[in-house]
Amino acid sequence: MKNTTIPLLGVSCLLLAGCTGSYSQMRDAVNQAPDWYETRRAEIRGEGYPKLVEVPTITEENLPGKTLPASAERVNELTAQFAANARAELPANGPAEIAAVGAEIRQQFAGLDMSSNFLTDAEITAIRESFNVPRVTQGLKGQR
Repeated sequence: MKNTTIPLLGVSCLLLAGCTGSYSQMRDAVNQAPDWYETRRAEIRGEGYPKLVEVPTITEENLPGKTLPASAERVNELTAQFAANARAELPANGPAEIAAVGAEIRQQFAGLDMSSNFLTDAEITAIRESFNVPRVTQGLKGQR
């Protein structure tokens, strides 16, 4: 009994000393935390949020029906300012230029063979065999 008691007491003392050291390190780390750390901790704990009783009511000037026309007027004003800007105008012949560029590119490819039969069956089989790795296609069970 004495042979096991002494080592158990020694291990307990070592664990207690180790825990005390780690607690002091944690305390030091918390004391050196950045400014946002406290707000984040309060947020995680759920503190600082308003209670349902404290939710403010909507005042007369902020009713949804009264604020939407003001928003629509602001959008119309910004749209008019955008349309008045010279950089916002589309070029007069934009679609025609795009169609011309497209026709020019099609002419460059006109002389090429567009058939899809550019590989023979033997070449297709050779390519498939080069990618046929049993451990990938059949899994590890296929190798056993």
